[in-house]
Amino acid sequence: MRLYPGAAGLLLALLLAPLPIGPSAPRAAPSPAPPQAAAPGPPPPAPPESAPAPDSTPAAAPPVAQPCGARAARYEGGKGFAMVVTRAGQVKTTNPLRPLTPEVNEVLQVVIGGKVATAYGPDFATLRRGTAPAAIEAMLGGPIHWQPDLPVLADPISIVTEEGSTLAQLTFRACEDPPAVKAAPKPQAKKKAPAKRPAPKAAEKAPPGFSMPQGAIAE
Repeated sequence: MRLYPGAAGLLLALLLAPLPIGPSAPRAAPSPAPPQAAAPGPPPPAPPESAPAPDSTPAAAPPVAQPCGARAARYEGGKGFAMVVTRAGQVKTTNPLRPLTPEVNEVLQVVIGGKVATAYGPDFATLRRGTAPAAIEAMLGGPIHWQPDLPVLADPISIVTEEGSTLAQLTFRACEDPPAVKAAPKPQAKKKAPAKRPAPKAAEKAPPGFSMPQGAIAE
């Protein structure tokens, strides 16, 4: 048999190649594919929100400022002095020399130490101490026109003497309920003592043996 050069080389390679002794190793089976994750279902409903617990901390009181309205305004000065303003008004009078420009005096009804007094003047920077409102009306020559509620008052308020020197400078502290005041004692009428009648004169005695005619001594 005639072999071609190429065929001879191929035959020689087959004869020289080692033959397998044992059975050929089986091929490893392909690993199974991982199971696909199931598609996620709809999310569970959220639990209902509970109502927030009430705050037990008391709410802070709003800052107290003027005007105090239907309440009273407390002013304090040095050495523990306190004055509570309960009413505010004005006295308007006419000066004959200036009839077109009425004179206006500010009047404050105040409580100091449980007693009612007043403070009056042309403005809140120069107020003078006063007594009862009726006495201020008589002194200024006109009625006090009280305002229904307290307006915004000056801060501070100065109390001066008749000469103008400062007695006290009071600073606003807070609004408060009007304090109780001591009732002024009612003047008691003096009882008139009964008029004393003069004692009747004793009848004059006639000497013995002498008779006095009737009507001789006037009663």
